[in-house]
Amino acid sequence: MKTLTSTVTLIVPELNPPDQNPLGAEHEAGTGRLPPLTRLARLAGRGSVLKRQIEAGRGALHAAVLDALQLRDAADQYPSAAVIRTGATGERAIGFWLRAQPIHFAAGLDRLTTIPLHGAARMSAAERAALSPTLADHLQSTGIQLHEGADGEWLLRSEEPLQVQTVTPEFAAENPRADILPTGRDAGSLRRLMTEMQMLLHDHPVNRSRERRGLPAMNAIWVHGEGMLSDVTPQSLPEASGDDVYLQGIYRLHGLPVQPKSADAASLLTRIAGPTVAIIDPPDLRALETNWLEPLSRALLRGAISNLTVLFDGWRIDTDRAAMFKFWRRPLPPANWAAC
Repeated sequence: MKTLTSTVTLIVPELNPPDQNPLGAEHEAGTGRLPPLTRLARLAGRGSVLKRQIEAGRGALHAAVLDALQLRDAADQYPSAAVIRTGATGERAIGFWLRAQPIHFAAGLDRLTTIPLHGAARMSAAERAALSPTLADHLQSTGIQLHEGADGEWLLRSEEPLQVQTVTPEFAAENPRADILPTGRDAGSLRRLMTEMQMLLHDHPVNRSRERRGLPAMNAIWVHGEGMLSDVTPQSLPEASGDDVYLQGIYRLHGLPVQPKSADAASLLTRIAGPTVAIIDPPDLRALETNWLEPLSRALLRGAISNLTVLFDGWRIDTDRAAMFKFWRRPLPPANWAAC
């Protein structure tokens, strides 16, 4: 019998299943019901479900990429900002880089709540173009330069390496303010810079326009993902597809290509020749079920692939071919995952 080596890992950012995260709670049009997640529940029931923890210094997507590539033990070699710069330009990033990500601070009775901006609330290209001159002018005297980054954010390049430790906006949203501010020798100057940029955003025309459109104001900029690249020993990595610049940056550092993102599982399956990692962005959970999980489940059953892993921001589902034949195992809907 032919040995199966074609494993598939799907990374699905910002689309957690319902009952786990409101981002995933799409309703069927006109019914008020959540879409049936039969294939996801079957994979979870026959395989395994693991809760993914929010990391302080690494966002869910980047942590998922490192997990999928089995690079978690070498995570310090892939600081977010410098790797994003490498992926965006196609050239190895030189110097010390940070990410500058617009967020929304919501004032409560006794604290400010950090709200990361995703989906339609993320900064648009037009908004970035309108804000960039204001921020760039302010940064001229600081030794820090403003650059375009991934969608919805900027990158900062410091003339000198900074001794700071930061946390992601997602971690900041879940933890007390005392635990989320930058620390380290240069933390004071970075905190001041964040405060100054917050003042520049106050009552900016971009935010007045957002408020008219019912979007949360970008009233602060969270700086994180600090670091500079060290030497990376090239190694073999799984075949990869996706438009994410962090994924592309890692592969660029290893001298390897990343294929464009696949439209659906059928197109992905046509080019699988071994372990494969794909970052996908289905518009909703129904599309994830129909265009991805259904054909990949069939591929598991017929032996075209040997293992399927699905990485959400908050959960990891692992199913191999043998598990798919354990018909006595009942489906496990997302509402029951927390009990596992």
